[in-house]
Amino acid sequence: MQRIIRRLAAFNITLFMSCILLLPSLSMGAPSALAGTPQAEARDWVLITDKDGVKVYRAHTDDSPIKTFRGETDVSLEDFRSIGAIMDDYDFVSSWLHMVSEIEGFKRPSPHRREVWLTTRLPWPVADRDVVLEVLMEQDPETYTVRMPFRQVVRIPDKDKYVRVPRMDGYLEFAPIEPGRIHLTIEVILDPGGRLPAWLANLILRDIPYFSLKSFRNVANTERYQGVDLGYFDVPPGWPGNNNEMSAVAAAK
Repeated sequence: MQRIIRRLAAFNITLFMSCILLLPSLSMGAPSALAGTPQAEARDWVLITDKDGVKVYRAHTDDSPIKTFRGETDVSLEDFRSIGAIMDDYDFVSSWLHMVSEIEGFKRPSPHRREVWLTTRLPWPVADRDVVLEVLMEQDPETYTVRMPFRQVVRIPDKDKYVRVPRMDGYLEFAPIEPGRIHLTIEVILDPGGRLPAWLANLILRDIPYFSLKSFRNVANTERYQGVDLGYFDVPPGWPGNNNEMSAVAAAK
């Protein structure tokens, strides 16, 4: 009996030490390359716009300096591969992102990581803003959802023409629903900085996701991006360019 008790005690000590060693990895989880970006955080979302198939939500009070908005819509998309080519064309992206005047590539350390300088075109008398963003491109291997988280980083001195945005992070998410259709989400947490009345900030930030999503729906199938596969992510089953299905067809022949 004493031998059994000693063995149990030794086993419990070993188990306890294993748990202690394992706890740091469990608490940290898989480290995010963009720490601080929204990762499906629990928020109290309030629907503020629901028209033309676009929904816009907010998760802040009117007088809060930090603005949190989310917009989402379904998009008819013929070629899932085109997402990579579209997001690499900064002039094209700035044409459908509402109130964005220019996006300039700043740094590209890898195909899935980039830094861009973004400037806005805001209505008078509001001063235009600028920000340097670090942007990733990630894919969920199970759902094939492509997610582009971004956050503000400090890389260049302030410019006289612009008010530097103190904080901006969020993500774009392209979730396949079925071949030919995706669900597009844009979420932004933003401190616009400078002097900006709360009512005007709320108006502008409500319009940005709404008109951006509407514009993307209109240009999503632009011809020059069709069939362009840059290899950034896998193509979902049933979509043009899915290599597994193409291999299966070839094998059947």
